[in-house]
Amino acid sequence: MSKLYTDLEIPQLKITLKQPLGLFINNEFCPSSDGRAIETVNPATGKTITSFQAASEKDVDKAVKAARNAFEGVWSKTSSEQRGIYLSNLLKLIEEEQDTLAALETLDAGKPFHSNAKKDLAQIVELTRYYAGAVDKFNMGETIPLTFEKFAYTLKVPFGVVAQIVPWNYPLAMACRKLQGALAAGNTVVIKPAENTSLSLLYFATLIKKAGFPPGVVNVIPGYGSVVGKALGTHMDIDKISFTGSTKVGGSVLEASGQSNLKDITLECGGKSPALVFEDAELDKAVKWLANGIFFNSGQICTANSRIYVQSSIYDKFVKKFKETAEKEWDFGKNFDPFDKDCVIGPVISNTQYDRIKKFIELGEKEEKLSMFQTSEFPVRAAEGYFIPPTIFTDVPQTSKLLQEEIFGPVVVVSKFETYDDALKLANDTCYGLASAVFTKDVKKAHMFARDIKAGTVWINQTNKEEAKVPFGGFKMSGIGRESGDSGVDNYLQVKSVHIDFSSDK
Repeated sequence: MSKLYTDLEIPQLKITLKQPLGLFINNEFCPSSDGRAIETVNPATGKTITSFQAASEKDVDKAVKAARNAFEGVWSKTSSEQRGIYLSNLLKLIEEEQDTLAALETLDAGKPFHSNAKKDLAQIVELTRYYAGAVDKFNMGETIPLTFEKFAYTLKVPFGVVAQIVPWNYPLAMACRKLQGALAAGNTVVIKPAENTSLSLLYFATLIKKAGFPPGVVNVIPGYGSVVGKALGTHMDIDKISFTGSTKVGGSVLEASGQSNLKDITLECGGKSPALVFEDAELDKAVKWLANGIFFNSGQICTANSRIYVQSSIYDKFVKKFKETAEKEWDFGKNFDPFDKDCVIGPVISNTQYDRIKKFIELGEKEEKLSMFQTSEFPVRAAEGYFIPPTIFTDVPQTSKLLQEEIFGPVVVVSKFETYDDALKLANDTCYGLASAVFTKDVKKAHMFARDIKAGTVWINQTNKEEAKVPFGGFKMSGIGRESGDSGVDNYLQVKSVHIDFSSDK
């Protein structure tokens, strides 16, 4: 029989855990039908951690059938109060297991444990608490008077079986944003983690079972996107699919829906988020926020402020402070160990991503001949992992590929602007529209920017500070639909209209 568990040791934290490796279907871990497995690599060392089961199309069918049976047989009849109890049970377990879950994110995704992974878990706790309390508050319909003898009412009902595909940059946080909202709304779920960061969600599945969720309500099926993702997108018995990842793959998910059963779609795709710094901004505050907004999580954030536009009168001063902050505060640590407290910026996810970012850097430096600053010598090979130093390109023209294309690493471009209208035009000159930021003391200017920018999220005098209560999603090619906040439940509900006529024949 294929290996379904392994013992993992994390000596830096003195943690030993029993790590599930199988597919999680009907509250049990099971082998894949064809015996395929995927190696997962520690990006800080380049070494294999373990191998886990990779689902086949047959396994997708099995998981979807389990979710359908659970929805029709149990979950659709479960009261909102009881669903809230299950989520509250899950919340307690997450709180108890925070260090273990964060450690798995560090091991598998390279997130610095103290400054990054634990913050992700704190957000997951906040989000789960929010949805546990939201279950019976956001799925209410309305009554609509029509005539003296007729009225109508609406019901908000779950879709049924929901498929969810989550990315590798926030393996557990993104999964929880989708999963907890769908469960609160009353759906059953088949969820696919990214093939290079599946460990934390597989371990999380053990908490789902401990929390008391009935078999089949949540099914976790790791595997290759070309197999599992494609099968979920085209499956005729899935009612809705929620995807977070690249714009290219998001388009494929949308296309698959159209070619199958027109399943409802939520997409959160790429971004090239602008940040504007006006001459009246609190400069030190802006520098600190913007450094965090591009270097946190090694720049592997869809909302990363990877384009910074600074008013020309303060441009040189900003650039000087920004470089100093990057060099002083964003360090790999002496041992290149994400478990070390001194490690603030970790590796990028894989050798493939390392090479891709490296090509962008070489393009900017050698082909486009841009002015470049890095906090340490590149390439960084003090460890065998995939470490890329914070990289800043200045005086970057709007036509540069580095300014137009999503790099998804700790690389930022900085450019000048003169007037508000000039800055707005530059900021909106992109096919993306996920997030944006503006730094100014001028209240009128700040709210004008919020009105005029074509982006789903606007931060004023801060950046990349997400809240569980606030809807999140993109404009243009950054996606369709919203998650988090009340949208995180409404997103997984559909409206049914009921007409009542109590007139009598005369």
